Amino acid sequence: MDPSVSRHAGARLDAAGWHPRVVVGDGAKGHAGNAPYDRVLATVGLREVPGAWIEQTRPGGLIVAPWGTHYTHADAVVRLVVRNGTASGRFARPVEFMKLRTQRLSLPPHGAYVPCGGGDGGADASVTGITESEFITPPYSALRFALGLRVPNCVQVVADRCDGARPVWFYGLTDRSWACVVFRAGAAEARVRQAGERRLWDEVEAAYRWWVGHGRPDHTRFGLTVGPAGQRVWLDDPADCWAP
Repeated sequence: MDPSVSRHAGARLDAAGWHPRVVVGDGAKGHAGNAPYDRVLATVGLREVPGAWIEQTRPGGLIVAPWGTHYTHADAVVRLVVRNGTASGRFARPVEFMKLRTQRLSLPPHGAYVPCGGGDGGADASVTGITESEFITPPYSALRFALGLRVPNCVQVVADRCDGARPVWFYGLTDRSWACVVFRAGAAEARVRQAGERRLWDEVEAAYRWWVGHGRPDHTRFGLTVGPAGQRVWLDDPADCWAP
């Protein structure tokens, strides 16, 4: 979108012996003038696949892009085949790219969810039998990706350990629901607080047990279908799909 960056990119490509057409503009809108395309390759993280890309890709063509949810920054590469106005395909390896400008998350501050002054705003208290070692996985793990697919409109924030405790926060994106789980290394249970219209930890715990119950699937067992009805994700079979 930046003319100076585009000029620099064009010069570097020329120096490397490549001479593509460099277009300055909003990549989310594609470039209808040269359509249809055999391939659309995106190097920007997506939360929604732009409809223009599907419209500008020939039948049987491919869209390859990093895609994910707002649950974490981590995405996965998806390979979508375009047919009859719909793009569908499986995910491959995890990856992280800078997000498309119009799809970046602007999360309200913590104080917009949890009252200041140490109170919890009447949050419900409970415990969970899920332990830190089970739940806190590496940033690009399949678990975090799967939880994002199963718990819509939610952000997870893992805090640093302090005095042996590691809080994990969950913030709702459609209201001010929140949850906090405080894990302690080696403990058999973790303390939970949650408040708001949604019980976010209950949703996350149910998603975790769903993932375990389905054999802890990795990224490659999940897929994405994008069409006139919106985006649907699935496990193993596109017929078994849901809205992320």
